[in-house]
Amino acid sequence: MRVTKQVTKGSLSGVFNAKSIAIVGASPRPGKPGNQIVRNAKAMDFDGLIYPVNPTQSTIEGLKCYKNILDIPGRLDLVVLIVGADECVRIAQDIARRWDEKGDVAGIVVVSAGFGEGGSADGLAKEKAMLEPLQARGIRVIGPNCLGIADQHSGVNTIFDLPPYLKSEVSVVSQSGAFAASFLMWAKDLELFGLSKFLTVGNMADVDMDEVVEFFGEDKNTKVIAMYLEGIRQGRRFVEVAKKVSQTKPIVAFKSGRTDFGSGAVRSHTGAVAGNDKIYDGAFRQAGIIRTVAVAEFYYTICALGKQPLPRGKRICVLTAIGGPGTICIDALLATGVVEMASLSDHAKNHLKETLARTAVVDEPQGYVDMTASVTEELHEEVIKTILADEGVDGLIYLITPPAFFSNEKLVEHFLNAYNSFPKEKRKPLLSVFTFGSHVAELRRLFERGGIPTLEFPDVAASVMANMVWYSEWRKSRLNYGL
Repeated sequence: MRVTKQVTKGSLSGVFNAKSIAIVGASPRPGKPGNQIVRNAKAMDFDGLIYPVNPTQSTIEGLKCYKNILDIPGRLDLVVLIVGADECVRIAQDIARRWDEKGDVAGIVVVSAGFGEGGSADGLAKEKAMLEPLQARGIRVIGPNCLGIADQHSGVNTIFDLPPYLKSEVSVVSQSGAFAASFLMWAKDLELFGLSKFLTVGNMADVDMDEVVEFFGEDKNTKVIAMYLEGIRQGRRFVEVAKKVSQTKPIVAFKSGRTDFGSGAVRSHTGAVAGNDKIYDGAFRQAGIIRTVAVAEFYYTICALGKQPLPRGKRICVLTAIGGPGTICIDALLATGVVEMASLSDHAKNHLKETLARTAVVDEPQGYVDMTASVTEELHEEVIKTILADEGVDGLIYLITPPAFFSNEKLVEHFLNAYNSFPKEKRKPLLSVFTFGSHVAELRRLFERGGIPTLEFPDVAASVMANMVWYSEWRKSRLNYGL
């Protein structure tokens, strides 16, 4: 087969659903990235074939090793390159030759750096030389200078930093491999969210942010899209794509390079142009993208959207057993300008007063309930049911420092009994705040497994709830105007 004209770009589906993966630069030495990629690929629930490629080895991690990709028999869908930049350019020619002869290879992941990210003429020339034979054949290139991809549903994993992960419906796209991997590792032990797809775009020499967002928008295994970006090359198209996707799935973004100095750091990292931050701010709002300004807010907004429904309105109740953090939460909620305090009905207020101890504070101020330290595990069930059933409540933030004499299992049992007593279509968002952080790790894991997000800080919980309210209102406004 010979290329006589420009062919259509392949779909990213061919990459994420690869049935065979070659790892060029695979290493037999533990601790080397080329070894860890093989180990992580093998550890996944992947029913395809993995081919290590290294001219000096016969086997790596128990798998037959090939001298080059031209020797690999059968169909080859995905190639991972973790060799020097000059070698990548040469192997791109081999991949093109293979495509001409066999018509396979849907895409390549270029982990290697040394291309256009530094802005040098030499690096840019290598990037161009590597891309030309591949793009002419419609072979997709992810990177260079990236971590790669993972799909918890298909079992594809090319990332040396990512062992098998809890499977769910959050997909992550990032221009920084380190930032994205940090997010995943931060959330892993407490099971704060489950992953669907993961992709780091690196220099975006071929596959760009807008294409990934569009692909995730059409992906049946993606419910929430998390995005870290430093710059966008096709701004108009990106906004059009994001606006369409946001109508059905939330996109949560963290954009760096907000200052002149930050922009300089962005250029040296991936070669991207950070641009005017105010323009990004306006474009994100227009496209319905939830823009976060703090890392913790970004992380926890994604976690919450991955497990909880959107609020139907903006009236939020704060339920606490700890006065100080409860007050901090109210201040932070109202400071967003997005949220209103809940308006509890007389029936709900009277019932809460009858249920709780006499020292409890109910609806003073409006939408605030302090159960005080006299609350028990059992009382949680009736209190949470009463608040969530009230028509004047659209969402609930619950705060506590669990007393040592509380039983984790009993608290979770009564909490989930209350939450799950409502049918799914009638559930309201509920965020829990355990200010003891990882000191109550097991309790947090039990809540997370029950679908209740757990946070550490009251002000962050307020920002997360406000983000959920803002996005819900944006979606409703689009529907109201038939957009």
